[in-house]
Amino acid sequence: TWGLFSMNKTKDIYDHEASDGIRFSWNTLPNSNLNATRIVVPVGCLYTPMKTIENMPVLEYQALSCKSCGCVLNPFVHVDYRSKFWTCWNCQTRNQFPSHYAEHISESNLPPELVPDYSTIEYDFQESNDTQIFLFVVDTVVSPDELAELKDSIQQSLNLLPPDAFVGLITYGRIIFVHELGFTEFSKSYAFDGSRPCLLYTSDAADEGLGVDLGGRRIIKKK
Repeated sequence: TWGLFSMNKTKDIYDHEASDGIRFSWNTLPNSNLNATRIVVPVGCLYTPMKTIENMPVLEYQALSCKSCGCVLNPFVHVDYRSKFWTCWNCQTRNQFPSHYAEHISESNLPPELVPDYSTIEYDFQESNDTQIFLFVVDTVVSPDELAELKDSIQQSLNLLPPDAFVGLITYGRIIFVHELGFTEFSKSYAFDGSRPCLLYTSDAADEGLGVDLGGRRIIKKK
């Protein structure tokens, strides 16, 4: 999955930050489990979503995404120009290009999403539903003073949000909590223990635990 960010040994970390808004803790990544155990500083990434990027393409149409995992079309997918299919780098699912792509795409005529230099692009299009959703993901493993400042910052941010916006909250430390914010009488949240085997938290199991299906509709169980 690290190939998405094209961790080239000769590319400077500041070049990655300028082109994609990301900065890794390491300029190269361990290529084996043994090397991974020897690194002193953990592998991490700082991402700035709203960073201003020079010459970034702005596409005024819907992003083309994988039918299986939802990963969007990008320069790191495998493209079969003859059959007009592309293979998702994330889940290896083969996806057929829609007709308006298939008619024009070739090795010498690529859409902006497949141009190697455009590893970050922006989509600007009108949707029928203009409701905005803001999800706050909070790391609680900080000092009490930092947590108090963080709470104050979040409260200030909430005052700046549109009145019809939807707000979500996820907090994580050893345990991940997905909070339901619609209850004023008492707090309600769903807990996921990070120390348990990850196989217990498949997408289906998480959907069932949260009471939703893959389409975001609430699941109602009949007794």
